[in-house]
Amino acid sequence: MKRIVTIGIALLPIIGVAQKSKVQTAWRALNDYEATVRDGKPDLVYLNKAKEAIDLALANEETKNQGKTHAYKARITYAYYQSELTAELKKAEALSADKNERVLLAYGNAPLTNFELANEEVNKIKDLDPKYMETIQEGLMKGTSMLGEDDVKFALLVQQIKMEGENIAQGKYKAKKYDEAADYFYKTGFLKTMIFKAKDTASFMNACIAAAKSKNTSKIIEYNKKMIDFKVASPYNYDNLFNANLSKGDTSAAMSILAKGRTAFPNDMSLLNSETNMFLARGKQAEALTNLKTSIEKDPKNAVLYLVTGNIYDNMANPKDKATGKDLDKPKEFDEYFKTAETNYLKAIELSAENKDLQYNSLYNLGAMYNNYGGYLQNKKVEGKITDLQKLQKEQDAKSQEFYKKAIPYLEKALGLKPDDKATMVALRKLYLMTGDEVKGKEMNEKIKGGK
Repeated sequence: MKRIVTIGIALLPIIGVAQKSKVQTAWRALNDYEATVRDGKPDLVYLNKAKEAIDLALANEETKNQGKTHAYKARITYAYYQSELTAELKKAEALSADKNERVLLAYGNAPLTNFELANEEVNKIKDLDPKYMETIQEGLMKGTSMLGEDDVKFALLVQQIKMEGENIAQGKYKAKKYDEAADYFYKTGFLKTMIFKAKDTASFMNACIAAAKSKNTSKIIEYNKKMIDFKVASPYNYDNLFNANLSKGDTSAAMSILAKGRTAFPNDMSLLNSETNMFLARGKQAEALTNLKTSIEKDPKNAVLYLVTGNIYDNMANPKDKATGKDLDKPKEFDEYFKTAETNYLKAIELSAENKDLQYNSLYNLGAMYNNYGGYLQNKKVEGKITDLQKLQKEQDAKSQEFYKKAIPYLEKALGLKPDDKATMVALRKLYLMTGDEVKGKEMNEKIKGGK
């Protein structure tokens, strides 16, 4: 009985040594493989042996939670990834003569399972053996000379994974695999933040840009929100989140994030314009005009701002029934609104000379406003007791002609910018005939029908 107990006790350290020897076997085989790589003749037999040994060590209770065990696993799986990447680089030689192009092609096409496993191992070490990771972090920050040989290799691996993550992201982006690019830009940013304890704003921003390219609403929301949570957001992130929520039909969430963005960046024009557009969509003209006034103060040469302002005052001067589209009575402030609309349209015309579409819209809107007011005056009902109805009618006709004639040159210039625009041609034909210019009226009629 005593001898049996003694044998049992003696066996325990033998088992521990046996399990630790698996880690040693993995270390030896991995170093042998790395030597073959340096010689330019990679021998996967050594790498396979290293993997077999480290997997056994990771299955054992005594060694599975040790930082160095996972460090070897990370190096082994990363070596597999490097082997696969090298194979893709050789394939790329037949596709491009440009070295940088070949590198991006390889990173875009290499399988990522082993790279992901290596990255997972690095993350596990942070949780399982934080002291070991702190030692590695300190070595990366202060210099690897303070680390042992194997720790130096692992530290360099961590740096290499960071760099590879950036390369993979760039490769996926070039290959137009934007979903994957977004993920890898984010992972790179997260790894840099974890290792160097400084937020990698550039990588996080690239993740947002790739997500926007992917048109994946969930991913756009996820990565832009993370930048806000990390307190490294820019107006771009709030605007992206706003538009993503709008695209999924969540107006409440869109308005909420927009309000936060406007608070965080009160002077940003993009967010200000997004808010203005929302006010316009909701019929909040007063709020929209307040924003537009602020925008014009910040950007006084922006023709779009004047065009939109003119359009709002035009609509306020000439209200319509939302349900039927019919004209409503003119407001008591009509003259003020009309004059303000006219002033802003003219300013938009002045500032938009280099932008064909903007110039066309500014010219057309002003011409249309004059034309519509001319029609209103011509058809305006006479109210109350009139002593000389014929005289009043004559005055109204003369006034309507004045506005018809004011409309013509603006619509002619608009047509000059878009010679095939039917709406402008039809409006001009009517105006020529209404103002007695039958020759131009007939010419425009022929043009509408396709004649010269």
